[in-house]
Amino acid sequence: MFGINLKQYKQFLTKNERNGVYLRKNSAEGRGIADSKYRTKRVLDKNRVGVPKLIARFRNGRQLLGFDWRKLEGNFVVKPVSGYGGEGILIVRKRLKNFQFPISNFQLMDGGQITTEELTGHCMEILAGKFSMHGATDSVLVEERIKIHPMFLNLTKAGTPDVRVIVYNKVPVMAMFRIPTLQSGCKANLQQGAYGLGIDLATGITTFGIVGKSEEIKKIYDFGKKKEIKVNGIKIPFWREILETAVKCQGAISGLGFLGVDVVLDKDKGPMVLEVNARPGLSIQICNKAGLRRRMEKVEDINIKSTDQAIAVSRYLFGENFAEKVEARQKVKTIAPLETILVKIPKGFNPAMQRSVVIKQGKHRVVEVRAKVDTGAFRSSIDRNLAEKLGLLQSGRVLYYRHYKSSLGKHKDRPVVGVTFWLQGKRVMTAVNVADRGKLRTKFLLGRKDLEGFLISARYSISPDPSLTRGE
Repeated sequence: MFGINLKQYKQFLTKNERNGVYLRKNSAEGRGIADSKYRTKRVLDKNRVGVPKLIARFRNGRQLLGFDWRKLEGNFVVKPVSGYGGEGILIVRKRLKNFQFPISNFQLMDGGQITTEELTGHCMEILAGKFSMHGATDSVLVEERIKIHPMFLNLTKAGTPDVRVIVYNKVPVMAMFRIPTLQSGCKANLQQGAYGLGIDLATGITTFGIVGKSEEIKKIYDFGKKKEIKVNGIKIPFWREILETAVKCQGAISGLGFLGVDVVLDKDKGPMVLEVNARPGLSIQICNKAGLRRRMEKVEDINIKSTDQAIAVSRYLFGENFAEKVEARQKVKTIAPLETILVKIPKGFNPAMQRSVVIKQGKHRVVEVRAKVDTGAFRSSIDRNLAEKLGLLQSGRVLYYRHYKSSLGKHKDRPVVGVTFWLQGKRVMTAVNVADRGKLRTKFLLGRKDLEGFLISARYSISPDPSLTRGE
């Protein structure tokens, strides 16, 4: 189903696991802030996280009836403070002039119309708690409608697309691009029929797609090109800024260890947070064809000290090796048990390499390193001395420390660093263990995580580079 195999399904987070294990990590105070769109807006604004401008807030009928809707020209959203699943939200596009009466009708995003009396009546229903997740009386928010980023204008004529980012232990672990449709009521909500496109965390490029929660899609309509385009390969602009915004939300709302952040792109203001969800849905796993449980287990015990570290961990651990997943046109390449790879040197660092020549790979500086294929190891590893010479162990480059027990029974903490290298012309961005390999001829082991998309031949081997066999 959905092209997901049994092994992938076993890594999925179930609803019972989410409720019984991970939601327990969210404090009552944190949930209280996330459940109230008004409190969320205040907390995030105080912490300098971008949010849509608040036009009005109604806590009772008196405040509502005293509000003059005629002063609004359009481009606003009416929503319940404690709503859930997109219920109760009205998106108003513009005001329609009516010269026979002093009151104007408004045009909704789906093309329908609503009078000020109907708008007031809808707000009364919100106040009565019709759309509240708790079934109690509620408040109404009226806020500005985001100006859609130009890149997304051609992807929908109904509402504003957004990006849902799941954050756990300060690390973005999964993301999807949600596109509203007429069927979803112009709301970017999968439950109501919006499109959901998985996103590669390393690149910000879409991978797979679903509509609603039950059907896989391969193409969506591009209104600019006036034809269908593939769901994969769409580049999300301001990708790093979106991840930074999501991480900052967890820092701003204390007590939320597991949350979903809905980010929209305003063409003038950049990333802005629409909502923070303390109980994010799990359909995001389907459009990414990857499990949340496995990803969250990987970052469970990592001590994240900065936003930069959080994003680096996310990109190196959960990058999808996008080339072979989306650009299926690439031919499968065959590699030998011994290969020469090109390892990227960090920007601004001058490597202490006496025998290896620094060369150019596009705009990057790289050095040739002899590597050995090791399918018995999940993750690749690099020699400690080589890592130091390449600047991979300098301040800020270590992603985290992995605890392990050696064959002699000794407990050690091994650094894990982010490495970018090229194997047979393919760029691989990954997290690599740092180990002591000084007595071995090969300073780099290629684990099976980084060998996806390659065929390994046992019949031949590369000719060793003399400059590399003599030592680095």
